[in-house]
Amino acid sequence: MTHLNIARQQLSRRRLLTAAAAATAGGLLGSCSAPHSQFTLGTAENRGFFYDFGQSLTAAVSGADVGFTLDPTITDGSVENLERILTGKLDFALVLADVALTEQQNLLAVGRLYLNYLQFAVAGDSSVRSVSHLRGKVISLGASSATIRAGHLLLEAGGINESDVTIRQVPITGVLEALAAGDVEAALFAGGVPHPQMDTSNGRGPASGIRLLDLASEQRALQARYGPVYQPVTLPRSLYASGTEISSVGISTILLARPGLPNDVVSRVVDVLVRRSAELVPPGAVGIQFLDTRSLIYTSGIPLHPGAAEAYKRNHA
Repeated sequence: MTHLNIARQQLSRRRLLTAAAAATAGGLLGSCSAPHSQFTLGTAENRGFFYDFGQSLTAAVSGADVGFTLDPTITDGSVENLERILTGKLDFALVLADVALTEQQNLLAVGRLYLNYLQFAVAGDSSVRSVSHLRGKVISLGASSATIRAGHLLLEAGGINESDVTIRQVPITGVLEALAAGDVEAALFAGGVPHPQMDTSNGRGPASGIRLLDLASEQRALQARYGPVYQPVTLPRSLYASGTEISSVGISTILLARPGLPNDVVSRVVDVLVRRSAELVPPGAVGIQFLDTRSLIYTSGIPLHPGAAEAYKRNHA
């Protein structure tokens, strides 16, 4: 059993499939609005990339006056969001593409959003230069389910067994302090670049700043084994204290919709994504931006919700 199946191990497949089938049968037949005017949106840890995007999307939906609002919910991240969207406990959810693909045939997508960049940080003066150098170290693989999952895959790709390291859970808001105090010697996080929580200009973090590990070989190993969902990305030399360009791993974010969600609700959210995209750039979002009709529809093989498909046709996708 590989780490690609971690999400599956955490879910009861029979329960998920039963719930998804029931929601599909009961909800996809009609397209009229649901009787309530607020819909839940699963994000992730506080001040993380999903959290920031969820706040921006909520504000944009409210500003567009579409007849309903979103309620952004802090969750444990992609794995929990996947479970809750399949069991009907969330209306919309942000999920990293590699996690979503574990249940590809049971999901409906609203669109592909931004890339999340995997970033493995060490103190600027650390002797650690690669994932292979982490053996015997105390490290963090993050606090959200998808980042932890990706971290296990990175260790595996770098030839490191979990027994070779000591893992402590550090949230994104505590990475700089943990590195400065020596509580961990390396910390994985994901999001845009530069991540706003990694700002050392106010005296936070190690005195030498932070530096990212190059993940080029790990990206190639992940892509060879699991496919193009793990994309090669290059981070600029000016980023943090790296001093040189750094190769890393990019994973797309998919916005999912509950199968039984009314078509017009999903359609109006798509309209917001397309027409108010300038309002939906989270802090630190750089590189490939997906918020246009040509790119939103490429959802890594996850079928579009009927309401999304209708909206993209209307917006000339």
